Formats: sequence, structure tokens, C-alpha cells
Amino acid sequence: MIKTLFSFLLCFFGIYSISAQYSISYDSNDPVTVVAGQSITLNYTYTASMQVGAQFQIFETDVSGIFGGATAIGTAVAEFPTLDAGTDVMGTITLNIPANLPLSSSLSGTEYRIFGKLSSAMNSDATEDATWDTAGAYPLITVTAPPYSITYDSGNPVSVVAGESITLNYTYSASMDVDTQFQIFEADVPGIFGGATANGTGVIVTPTVTAGTDVSTTITLDIPLDFPTSSSLSGTKYYIFGKLSSAANPDASSDADWSVAGEYPEITINENTLSINDFTAFDRDKLYFNSTSTSLVINDTNEIKSLNIYNVMGKKVFKIENIKNTTNVDLSTLPKGLYIARSDSKFLKFVR
Repeated sequence: MIKTLFSFLLCFFGIYSISAQYSISYDSNDPVTVVAGQSITLNYTYTASMQVGAQFQIFETDVSGIFGGATAIGTAVAEFPTLDAGTDVMGTITLNIPANLPLSSSLSGTEYRIFGKLSSAMNSDATEDATWDTAGAYPLITVTAPPYSITYDSGNPVSVVAGESITLNYTYSASMDVDTQFQIFEADVPGIFGGATANGTGVIVTPTVTAGTDVSTTITLDIPLDFPTSSSLSGTKYYIFGKLSSAANPDASSDADWSVAGEYPEITINENTLSINDFTAFDRDKLYFNSTSTSLVINDTNEIKSLNIYNVMGKKVFKIENIKNTTNVDLSTLPKGLYIARSDSKFLKFVR
């Protein structure tokens, strides 16, 4: 009786093992492209008469149909989900590409291929596995650099007075909305930001820019009045750091910055020389403030070519350029307070 039962079970499992079937096909485009630091979602269809283990993996090889053989130089990006039994089940797998994965362009004589297979513990022999290769070749995947770049378009070096602002030009391209960072840093090597030689940082602006191609725009850095001047630095200088980054590329190695040949543009911070003791007051018949109309009245446009207006902290808050036939300059947008208007060596102190 026991012998008969054993024979029955052996026969049953043998039939089940022989009848167990699974297959998988790759349904996405071939080849595909993905950016280092981002993800790629791939489509596939499978049929399995039992629960099966799946393996999805990128591997580097010089032969498109050999995975794990002598030509497989290295492997990376592996996912090992378990799939339930089913017929013609359409599924997807997402492969997260590390930001530091070597780019396809950096591979020598090799390329990346996408390996997908089904297997079962009931078929422990690898020859029973089902893979999604077509005619012995696995799908090709190309890993590219992050899709954004930035260039610095202003003069180098540039100068700014403490307490004033500097507007810098730059151009960027991005296939997604990206975060930017603009920062002044102090270092004795123009190409080292945040390293051992970077003694201090300040003036950080971090706007987000919208996707676009060859977008020319500007960034304004407000220099605090108490910012150390360049002349007070010992053995170091100030440099301007500008970069683009994306949350989809969290590794700093995938950031794009505007350095040229590894060096950042230099900026000189000069001492604010706003003290009115060094200037002569304007004659009232040439320039005065009309409190009723909250405007500056300019009566001599031959002498007064431009005007800068500063608050009591020494920060420039208003600039009037190319004065020609202007007689009234509306200052109603300025907060109430004490201001100084300056043009060349002359000044006007007024209360808004």
C-alpha cells in the first residue's frame, strides 16, 4: 500500500513538473535610452502555470546574446520580483539607474543589454528557465548623461560693492524643471567648491528654472553690506558657483555646473564708499525730492546722467540710468524711510 502511494505521488509530481510551463516576452521598444540617475519602466508579457521568480537585470557585454558568460564584463541594476501564476499577464518592471553607472559612451567595445527571465524552484536546472531574448539577443539599453547643462555668460572677473547687487547672465538647457544654485564661495583654488580649500560660503540663491532649450536668463546676487571685502581675504579669492540639479538625479556627480575647464568665474567684493562725507550735496535747483508727489525732480539732465538710490544700510534699492529728458522719477514704490541719491561725486539725502 505504501509503495503504491509513493509511486502515485512520484508519478503525480513528475507529471506536474513536466507540465509546468512558463514563458516571457519583452514588449518595450528596442533599443531604449535612460538617463543615469533616473528610472526606466519596461513592459513584458508572461504565462506561468505556477508562481515563478523573475529576474530583470542590466548587464554589460560585447556579445548581445550572452549573459553571464566569458564576455559578460559586469552586471548592475538587478530586480528579483516574484510573479503569480497566470496566462498572458501584462506587467511592467522599473529599473532604477544609479547616477554613477558608467555611461554607454564610456564603454569600450561593449554595450548594455537587458536580461529578463522566469524560473521556478520546481525546475532548479537553469536550462528550464525562460528568457525574453529574441533570436538569441537581449534588448539594448543606452545609458546617457543627465539632460541639462548651464553656461556662464557674464564677464570674468566681475566686481561688486558690498551692500549692492550683481546681475549675472547664464544660458541653460533642461528637458525637465530643475533646481539651480548660485553661490559665492571663498577658496584658494578656483576649481574647488566645498573642498578643503573652500574657507567659507555666502550669498546663496536657489531658484527653480523651467524646462527649455538654450534659455538665456539672469540671476541677481545681493551682496550684504557687512560681507568681507576681497581685500580682506588672505591668500584666497571669491568665486561664483552656478549649477543645475534634479531630484531625479540625487547623486551630486550628475549635477551640471558652469565651470570652464574646471574653474569658476571670479568675483571681487569692494568696500562700500557710501559715506556722504566724501561727496558734495546737490544744489536744490538741480535735484530735490517732492514729498507730495513722492518723486525726485531733476532740473539738470546735462549734469545728472544717472542716479543710484541707497537705503540707510547702504544697499542700493533703485537705479535710474540714461537720464535725458526725465524731470520726475516716481519713488512711491519705496518703503518710507531715509534715502540717499548719488550721482558721481554728488548726493541728495531725502525722506520718503
